[in-house]
Amino acid sequence: MQDAEAVTLTLRGDPRGPDVLLTRYQMDVYNVSLRMLRNPADAEDATQDVFLRAFSRLHQYRPGQPFGAWLHGIARNRCLDIIRGRRPIADLDEVGRASAVAADTEDVEAAAISQLTSERVRIALDRLTDRERTLLVLRYWEDLSTEAVARSLAMTEGAARVALLRARRSLAAALGGEEVGDAM
Repeated sequence: MQDAEAVTLTLRGDPRGPDVLLTRYQMDVYNVSLRMLRNPADAEDATQDVFLRAFSRLHQYRPGQPFGAWLHGIARNRCLDIIRGRRPIADLDEVGRASAVAADTEDVEAAAISQLTSERVRIALDRLTDRERTLLVLRYWEDLSTEAVARSLAMTEGAARVALLRARRSLAAALGGEEVGDAM
């Protein structure tokens, strides 16, 4: 079943529609929320909020637009609302640090360096604006293409490229002037 058909079923009150959309996008929304909020409980709450908001605003969805991008926009906005409501924000790379701690004993030095690097990046990300942090999270942690980032943030692809370049420069400055390339 295509997304557009699932949306139509949902709007008609058919329970198969929301089931399809939840099954297809729930983990994706959770992962975006977790990377932005850096807290599993907050990510779970945000994921529920995102779907409640999406289903209550489904009449605003334009069928020609990719449903996933529309849903990512709702998730991004919900996470930003949560982030604005708290300071300091939780750790962005809990998963990365957990894997560094669990590294093989032969790689203890590499794991320690990785953990220090993750901590430096987390601190540097905390110094960025919400918009810069969102751009970088979507592009590099969610591994979205620049085109997908642009759709998710309702911007042109050119504007997204420029914004990502500026966000990388801001991150580099926050890291103490280290170069941060597109391969980040």
